[in-house]
Amino acid sequence: MSHRKDWMTDDQWECVEMLADLFRGFHHIYGPIKPFGEGIAYAEPGRRMATFDFDYLTRAVIMAHDRCIRLEIASCNPGRFRMILHKRHKREGKMHERHPTIHEAVERYHIPDTETANV
Repeated sequence: MSHRKDWMTDDQWECVEMLADLFRGFHHIYGPIKPFGEGIAYAEPGRRMATFDFDYLTRAVIMAHDRCIRLEIASCNPGRFRMILHKRHKREGKMHERHPTIHEAVERYHIPDTETANV
């Protein structure tokens, strides 16, 4: 059984595959995936997303950076949040074309520990 819809481009399908991997299978995607420009949108029904236990948030960020997929989390209707995914094809270039690696993102936002920074 294919979960790929006729309207999906290769880029959109790659975004859908990321969602399936994130939620550990297509059977854990609860609701329709819709086209959103050149990407996709999915209204998630309130799954807990955290950085450690229920670590879907951390997994989503790492997967997005590894796969060069821009992930946006936006408000939706009550009890849901929208996940919007767009495939990128470059690591460098204009903001709307590129997606950094996780290492580049960590380097950009990491705040050094002042006690160990000079060790």
